[in-house]
Amino acid sequence: MIRELMQAGFRLSGERDPRLVHGLAWAVVEGLLAAAPYPLLYLLLRAVFGGTATPGTALAIGLALAACVALRIAAARVGMPLVFGGAYAMMGQARLRVADHLRRLPMGWFARQRGGDLGARLTSDLELVENLWSHFLGIFVSGLAMPAFLALFLFWLDWRLALVMLAGIPLALLALAWTQRAAARSGARLMAASAAAQSALLEYVQGIGVIRGFGRFGEAFRRLEAALDEHHAAMLAAEIKPAPWLVAYGFLLETGYVSLVLAGSWWLAAGTLAPQVLVAFLVLALPVYRQLFEVGLSTVLLRFARRALARIEQVLAQPALPEPAQPRVPQGYAITFEDARFAYDGAPVLDGMSCEIPANGLTAVVGPSGAGKSTLVHLIARLWDVQGGSIRLGGADLREIGTDALHRHVAMVFQDVLLFSGTVLDNLRIGRPGASREQAIEAARRAQAHGFIMALPQGYDTVLDEGGASLSGGERQRISIARALLKDAPVLLLDEATASVDPSAEAEIQRAITELAKGRTVVAIAHRLASVRHADRILVLDQGKLVEQGRHADLIERGGLYARLWAAQQQARDWELTISNRKGD
Repeated sequence: MIRELMQAGFRLSGERDPRLVHGLAWAVVEGLLAAAPYPLLYLLLRAVFGGTATPGTALAIGLALAACVALRIAAARVGMPLVFGGAYAMMGQARLRVADHLRRLPMGWFARQRGGDLGARLTSDLELVENLWSHFLGIFVSGLAMPAFLALFLFWLDWRLALVMLAGIPLALLALAWTQRAAARSGARLMAASAAAQSALLEYVQGIGVIRGFGRFGEAFRRLEAALDEHHAAMLAAEIKPAPWLVAYGFLLETGYVSLVLAGSWWLAAGTLAPQVLVAFLVLALPVYRQLFEVGLSTVLLRFARRALARIEQVLAQPALPEPAQPRVPQGYAITFEDARFAYDGAPVLDGMSCEIPANGLTAVVGPSGAGKSTLVHLIARLWDVQGGSIRLGGADLREIGTDALHRHVAMVFQDVLLFSGTVLDNLRIGRPGASREQAIEAARRAQAHGFIMALPQGYDTVLDEGGASLSGGERQRISIARALLKDAPVLLLDEATASVDPSAEAEIQRAITELAKGRTVVAIAHRLASVRHADRILVLDQGKLVEQGRHADLIERGGLYARLWAAQQQARDWELTISNRKGD
């Protein structure tokens, strides 16, 4: 099982740290030194029973015992840091591998995951494996080596008594197997309950405002309480259900001690066994049994580690977006859709999209809700791959450019802005980590963000809350635009960047976007058609199909879907103005 756990760990980290193997070798040496005092004690017993013991003999054996202790401490001081260093380095590499793999997965995979379950795999599962590797593996190997060396010594003393001492092991191992089966069943339930509890707790905390606003505190709390109750019950089951079999394992293991006493007494009375040998067996059998029981208990924990490893490996087994062996370089920044098709779970979202988005111009994407606007932009960013047809940038298929190379050419400003815990400056530098402070400030000025940033307590060095909760929606959006400006990518994707901000913020963001769009290929999803009426080209989507394209005036003249959407928005605007005027009167 140890070998299997190590192989799985090597697969998880993608490398073999030699320090771990060397540290485990020193753990075996430590186990040998832990067993060494017992043969020395036997030599002392034999001298005492044989009448040959002298103060010099006792002193020599005492010094040898002290040397064993000192050498054991020295072996531990050498071996344990190697185990810790190797284990932490490998698990750190494993975390980086998982994070890098997640970055390359299509976004649709995340949509199918429960947040709590994925969070549990990346936190508690990885932490369990890390703790077992760092704090447990060396101790386990040392603890297994010590009784093995003692058993060899006892076989050397008297093979008959050694066999009697170990007579209960086969039945004990059978009980241990049942212990592991019970632990595996309850462990599976515990991991599922833990993921469900984390999901329920995350949902409850994130939705607390909605819950309070709609007066559904009781029902939401009951759902959370039910998930936590199941988690509590699963934890109890994980502790209780294997317990009887674990007790049976210990009992059957130590039945050999009773047999040892009876057989040893019989052979002693018959004169075929020396007294010092029997005493040595009676003394040494106890640490052997104790260590074997600890090893058996540890194998139950290893079962949990194997399950946790399997859950993490399931994430790594998810197919990432394919990467080209020799990435192509786009020749220009025009974007071409050629019969592009994409579906979510079999439901078509884009159905045979064919169009060209010219370079160095503003192309707006409009249409009713569910028309496929966001999907179109996400496909350009290669958050997913098309399932039919192709999308080309500068004549090169996005799949032939490669994700990392593509993202150097593309900047994104989405409606839901994600800011990370850290300073304002750190958030601005996300797309360009090597940018200077002056370059970041200049980008913020062009994004109309410098004023409110300087009003923060420490200006650009102000540490933001998680998600930038202390900033308004418009302020977060302008920081997002500033970091897109700082990245200075030739292709800019805007996903309804002003849909959820107030009119005054919208005006500033529109000025920032105008600055950002200069000299770039811009694809902008628009909810308010008035904001894109001056676009170089407008693509009108409906139910995943491109139904119209052209400039604003041409589309109005055709009287199609765009003209109807425009008329509806103008009517709504006139109604709002009428209501506003009545309030003013």
